[in-house]
Amino acid sequence: MELNDFGLIVKALRKNSFDYNGNRWTRESLSRAVHLTEDQLGRLERGDRKYLDNQTLMLLADSFNLTTLERKEFFYAALGLKDEVLFNLEEPETQLSGIFNTMEKLLVPAFLTDVYADIASANKAVMDLYQITPGMLKRLRKTPAGFNQLYLIYSDIYGLKDLIGPQWSDAAIMTILEFRRSSLRYRHTNYFHYLLNTLLKEKQFELDWYSCHRNDDNYDLTYERFEYEHPFFGPLLYTATETVIHTMKGELKLVLYNPANPETVAVFEELMTYGGNQIFQLASWPEKNIGN
Repeated sequence: MELNDFGLIVKALRKNSFDYNGNRWTRESLSRAVHLTEDQLGRLERGDRKYLDNQTLMLLADSFNLTTLERKEFFYAALGLKDEVLFNLEEPETQLSGIFNTMEKLLVPAFLTDVYADIASANKAVMDLYQITPGMLKRLRKTPAGFNQLYLIYSDIYGLKDLIGPQWSDAAIMTILEFRRSSLRYRHTNYFHYLLNTLLKEKQFELDWYSCHRNDDNYDLTYERFEYEHPFFGPLLYTATETVIHTMKGELKLVLYNPANPETVAVFEELMTYGGNQIFQLASWPEKNIGN
């Protein structure tokens, strides 16, 4: 993340955030709020301002109404350090292949997401759990943002709201909060704009996207507990935990569903028995293609 990229992030956040009167920030109004001249803010957005003091960063974070975890990513971006420098490990494709090999050895439903909450891969067990049929899979491959986690949660077409039941709202908000965090350093990219515009077509997503920061302190994003009546498998109780994998192209998250009672253990064992560890490669990664 170079300083000119950070400037583009600031510009993107300004254009998609609202001031205290509910109006989108302009360069003029934001410069007054953060005690900069318009010229200074313009230089910051162009990456020409080399020194960023803590007060300016805090005022920008406050003005953009960033969530707790978004702030961490925002301050990290301000350092101007790129993932290619911090995590100069294997080539991304080599890492991805290694992750697939690991997923094939897992004994629970699992999936892999990237910084945009796109599902890069999933095992058959998690797809069977969510009733993603071969026909649905074929349709999703042709749907804009079809393999995005938030699209699957919010779209009425795939019925996750009915499947999860009353817990759906909490699961949706937690996913948005995590998406806001993981995507913060990529808000200036063409793919993020395409993805957000696609997701905003879902009315409930639009409402939650602009209001979820109000509930930020009420959610612990280190794990997520699911307890609901599955229409096919009956009552389930499991915990979703994640492992963050750092790459030169941003982080990946491997999400595992860990059964929390004997009944769910039996269901997950059944899911794994019938080829549950078969891996499906879904959204493209590391390259992102607009329209696919």
